[in-house]
Parts: sequence; C-alpha cells; structure tokens
Amino acid sequence: MSFSFNSVQNVDYLFGNNASHIALTPLVEEVPVAITINGIAHAVMMTTPIHLDAFVIGFALSEGLIDDLAEVRDLTLQQTENDSAESTILSLSINLDLSPRKLNDFKRIKQARIGATGCGLCGVESIKYALPKLDTLPKSNNINKEDLLHLRELLFSTQRLGKVTGAIHAALLLSEHNQPIICMEDIGRHNALDKIIGYALMNNIHLHNHSVVMSSRCSTELIQKAVRAGLSRLIHLASPSTLAVTLAKRSNLTLIHLPKKDEPRIFSLSE
Repeated sequence: MSFSFNSVQNVDYLFGNNASHIALTPLVEEVPVAITINGIAHAVMMTTPIHLDAFVIGFALSEGLIDDLAEVRDLTLQQTENDSAESTILSLSINLDLSPRKLNDFKRIKQARIGATGCGLCGVESIKYALPKLDTLPKSNNINKEDLLHLRELLFSTQRLGKVTGAIHAALLLSEHNQPIICMEDIGRHNALDKIIGYALMNNIHLHNHSVVMSSRCSTELIQKAVRAGLSRLIHLASPSTLAVTLAKRSNLTLIHLPKKDEPRIFSLSE
C-alpha cells in the first residue's frame, strides 16, 4: 500500500525588464487532503502528495487517535478533481477505519474540539487539549558532538524534492547508530514529521534512541508528536520556541539546534 501522486509540477513565469520572457520552473505540489475517521470528518491538511499512507498513519499516532497500527482496520483513498475556468485542482480524501474502542475514544475527544487544522493547535477549544499531559520518555543514549557536525549537510544530501524545488521542509530519520534511514519532505513541517512517524510504525521501527533531523524550527506541536511516537531526539536547523524547550525537558526528550556556523546548542538532554 503506497499513496503517492506527482510531487513536482513545472509552472511558467514571466521575467526580464518588461516581464516579456516566459520560462518554466519546478514547484512543489500542494494538495488538500481530507482525513475522515470511520467516515466522520476530522481534518483537512495541505500536504505534498507523496507517502500519504505514512503521513495519515503518523498523523493518527502523533495526534493520539491510535496507539498501535493494529487499531487501524482499513485505509482507503479517494481522488477528486475540481474544475475551474483555468485549471483542475486535485483534492484527496483518506478514510481511516479504526477499531470500535478507538472510534469511541475519537468521538469523545471530538466533542471537546472545535476542529483540527494545519497549524496544529488552531481551533482547540480548551487549553488542556492544546497542552495535553505527555509521557516521560525513557533515558536515551547521548549523541556525540562529532556525530552532530555533519547532520546539516547529511539532511540536504538526502533531500530529493528540496534539490529540485527548494521551499520545502524535510525530516531525516536516523538509526540508533546515527545512520540515515529515510528522508521525508513536505510543505508542512508537521506533515514531514508525521510521515517519519508513520513510516516507522508501518515498518516496526521503535524510535527509542533514534533521532529526527528537521529543516524547520521546533515548535510545541513537534515536541508533542515526537513524545507520543516515542522518539528520543529532535535535532533542528532553526531555533526552538521557549515552550518547546520547556516541554522537551519535562518529557525527557533530547532537543538540539544546529546553527549554520556556531557550535550545536543542546536545549534539553535525556537524563
């Protein structure tokens, strides 16, 4: 099972002093994906339409909809095209059929929410749902400084879409021995991490002592997703927010920032 569509499209543009010249440039695709749970509307996410099965499975785990892959009974995709005067817009709908117990949990939680959106916390009615209590991760192995120094270049080298289009987020999964496993890319940083989480769950990769290197800054939502998935380390190329640091320390998640020129900055270390 693999849900993937075209991720890059050549788009024409005008350039020159009088904008009289026409050229083509590759741009990353952005597609609305409606996620339903047993036929019940849950969220619409704007995403890059590759590895969509991993994305939806990872989204379900990182958002607390499931705890295990066995709780997903079926995964189905529907494709629609909305025609306008100038172009056709692709849209997708993915339905997750959950076990009866998880479906009941979903219905209870849904009553306390206004709805879910791409920014993660928007539309959450109560602070307790915006900042849920997170588990404390087990102690993980420390990563050597020498292993951090090459990660910025490694992330760039493993990107496929980023080399073609730029302007896309990337998340690179590293093994316990800091070897690259897979790089996921998406217009949304949350989506890129969800794809990693879903890939790991679908391939029976337990994320303890694993790392994810991300091109984006680290925000609260990414900490929550990482902790729910059991990931030990988040390593970012941009600075984290203050709340992200606080939550990482509370959850025993290692959180590291890799500046362009300066030494790695360790904001939270597993103890």
